[in-house]
Amino acid sequence: MSKPTRLSAKIDQLKILLLNAEEFADAMNYFLDELVSDSAFSAAGKPLKDKRIKQRFRGVLQILKERLNIQSAGPPQMIATVSLKEYQLSHGAFMLGDRLGMAFYFRDLDMGLCALGALDGSGEVVFTRFSVYDQVGAKKSFHTDRSGRRH
Repeated sequence: MSKPTRLSAKIDQLKILLLNAEEFADAMNYFLDELVSDSAFSAAGKPLKDKRIKQRFRGVLQILKERLNIQSAGPPQMIATVSLKEYQLSHGAFMLGDRLGMAFYFRDLDMGLCALGALDGSGEVVFTRFSVYDQVGAKKSFHTDRSGRRH
């Protein structure tokens, strides 16, 4: 078995935070501070081509739009999506109404995290951890929860 790379260890730590952190901001801050700023992470990322994962991002964003009652003329828009296939990790940025967000998703866990920030100067950020279930009804394929809650 090969020794984990520094990037591999960071991604493993992100998984642990995603699964166990009481506050979802801890996982998202780790993602931003430790991974996004890591040049090895940037170099490993390629444009996301997996239609199934793109559909999962769209589904989660649509559910967030409904649950947060966000009024917008059109559907949520993914701005950029990137995949680190070796780590089964995808991430991206999106617009949801007048809010800007980012998300990451682990295929091997079928779980991810979204952060959605208001652009009105309030500083409000909504964090949602989500799980994706295959072969369940359209409205039941995604489960979301808030910090301090478990699913």
